[in-house]
Amino acid sequence: MFGPGVLNEIGNAVSQIGGRSVFIVTDPVLESLGIVDRVKKAVDGEVEVFAEGEVEPSTKAVARCAEIAREYGADVTIAIGGGSNMDLAKLTCATVSSGKNPETLLGFDQIPGSVGPLICVPTTSGTGSEVSHSAVIRNSSNGKKEAALSHYLRPQVAVVDPELTLSCPRKLTAESGIDALTHAIEAYLATDYSSLTPGNKGTLPYEGNHPMGDLYAEKCIDLIGKSFLAAVHEPQNLEARADMALAATLGGLAFSNCGVALAHALEYPIGNRYKSAHGAGNGIVLPEVMRFFEKTSGDRLSEIGQLLGVSSSPKAAIEEISRLRREAGLPQCLRDIGAEQSDLEDLVAISASLKRLMDLSPISASEADLGSILKASF
Repeated sequence: MFGPGVLNEIGNAVSQIGGRSVFIVTDPVLESLGIVDRVKKAVDGEVEVFAEGEVEPSTKAVARCAEIAREYGADVTIAIGGGSNMDLAKLTCATVSSGKNPETLLGFDQIPGSVGPLICVPTTSGTGSEVSHSAVIRNSSNGKKEAALSHYLRPQVAVVDPELTLSCPRKLTAESGIDALTHAIEAYLATDYSSLTPGNKGTLPYEGNHPMGDLYAEKCIDLIGKSFLAAVHEPQNLEARADMALAATLGGLAFSNCGVALAHALEYPIGNRYKSAHGAGNGIVLPEVMRFFEKTSGDRLSEIGQLLGVSSSPKAAIEEISRLRREAGLPQCLRDIGAEQSDLEDLVAISASLKRLMDLSPISASEADLGSILKASF
């Protein structure tokens, strides 16, 4: 469901999937803005609210949320917020339905079955979690961000109302927007689905790049090229907000099917070490990752340049990403988020170990290659 004001129709979505009682997962800020009250008003039935969502939720938070959800026994779960709240709701649903410890559900295909009806209502334009099959959670046992990936995690309904993003702060708007752009570009550049090992197709976290994914990614890149900076600098510009909201959802569809690769592999240890925003980390490494792909993916990079509204050349595409990053006020390099040159070796080793992401690179990247990308991003 998409469009300004569509949140008011969420009661219809609840009814269509047989909901009589609703469990809402959100955070204190969004509750104070009155968004939760609007959902309560639109839903005809009992509502319980868990408003303890947090930035980068942990498996402990999942367990706490799941305990309350289990006691309440709702028919439908509604997640309201950014990727953190939606991912918290996803893994909560999986924990309740499976009866397992949330830490055992991390990784690929560890969720044994349906997690029950889930409706996601994004209030930021970036993660695409409202349509993706992943949930990123901080594992309380080791402090690391880890992902649960399962087709059971893909929400049944996404209610994307651009009006909800009007209150999104400028910094978060910028971080979210560059995150969505990274999703689309990585999906567009991922290794082709036909290159996957025969016999593995359909059993992997991602499918590789394919024509349907291109449709999502191309439209996402086009919308962000037109409206990213307007959404950052003119926060009440509803047209720009609507473009970014649609772009984020399309980016989520693109990457959760085709996959993400080197930029995300490099960002995960960066985010863990420096506690930087996921989008900011992606934005730092994305231009140099694109430059690394220039020799073999030049045509695709040229198409990205054209979609972004600049000339159709790899150089123009890379320079435009750097310009958007700079004009949005995002960190320009690893030094900006507190990195030290001596950290790079450790970051490379962790990135290289993320096989599900590394395998989707259109060029096989060695640790030396990853080191070169990070040095150029330093």
